[in-house]
Amino acid sequence: MNTTDQDIELFANWSEYIKDNQVRSAFWYLIGVAACLRRFECKICCKGEVRDFRFFDSSGEQSFSFITNQKWLLFYFRLPVVRSSSYSKDRISSLFKSSSENPAGERTIKLTSGTDVDRLIKYLGWIE
Repeated sequence: MNTTDQDIELFANWSEYIKDNQVRSAFWYLIGVAACLRRFECKICCKGEVRDFRFFDSSGEQSFSFITNQKWLLFYFRLPVVRSSSYSKDRISSLFKSSSENPAGERTIKLTSGTDVDRLIKYLGWIE
């Protein structure tokens, strides 16, 4: 993950925006994991008030992302991943009670702790 001074400032601002300490820890844990992933190019960006962190695969398609909120991180399985059937809707739902599908057909889950992030990255195969 390539970061600029502006990116580092965004990370700090987003961390301060989070009201819950467990969610803040989950945020830093997920950012740390993202920094170590070689198979994705990760980018931090803002779309108005939306704090969006994106994971792009080697073809440039956005596979995953998460949005930083004050009380949770909203993690997305973006359409390229959903269409690939690499991840089971039923399995995601069984692992995360907050799992839902948005109108675009993407899966979302709310992450509120390091335990949630750990469960997610193990399911995704990002760590053993």
